[in-house]
Amino acid sequence: MSKDLVLLYCTQQNRPFNATNLADALQKEGVKKATAQRYLDNLVEEKKLSFKESGKSKLYYALQPEDVLGKEEVNALEFEVKTKTEQVMAKKQEIQRKMRELQTHKNQISVKEIREETTKKTKENGEIMNKVKPLKEKLMAQQKKKDEERGGGEKDALKEAMKAQKETEKKFVTHCETWLKRKRAFRDIAATICEGSSVKEKDLMKQLEIERDEANGVEEKEFRALLDGLKKKMRADEMNKMMNKKRKLTAA
Repeated sequence: MSKDLVLLYCTQQNRPFNATNLADALQKEGVKKATAQRYLDNLVEEKKLSFKESGKSKLYYALQPEDVLGKEEVNALEFEVKTKTEQVMAKKQEIQRKMRELQTHKNQISVKEIREETTKKTKENGEIMNKVKPLKEKLMAQQKKKDEERGGGEKDALKEAMKAQKETEKKFVTHCETWLKRKRAFRDIAATICEGSSVKEKDLMKQLEIERDEANGVEEKEFRALLDGLKKKMRADEMNKMMNKKRKLTAA
């Protein structure tokens, strides 16, 4: 009978058990927690086992010569339970910390991904520069032509040249802003990588075999100055256009 098995096990072990401990120990014998709790309570009622309350749980044990645990033994049991509980909590916190570290390592960008992203951004910057450079040269050529035609060229030719110049200026501004935006995004990526890996930007560029625009004779400062001047000119042209339109409406 299972109840007799519970009594025999508690007597042989001669140490305190709760229903969970006993069910774990006698699991192979088909004793579950609810069954173990019922048998323990029955054995206490039959005065074959004794029990003590420890916090919210009950500890059952075989009858002792005096049928009671001494105060020191109870204190020792309570201290053991408290110690084991603290140890379990400490282990859980350590496991959680390790899991966070593991997740952090998983989220970090790999060297392979860095190379792929760098290659992609370098290619995009190169494509933009290939578009910007001819536009700059065309713009300068048209400006020169405009200066020459201003001295006495045909009015229609000058008008067409000015129209073509404005279109070229607009394209230059668009491509130049795109290039600067891409370049800034690349710098942000490089800064993030350097900050997270404690690697200097110069060493990172060398490690990834990246050539700067400046190394190929492309000065960002020069392009920015030209870009700012064109944007200022375009705003002034737009303002003059609006003013002329307003004057015509007023005159009418």
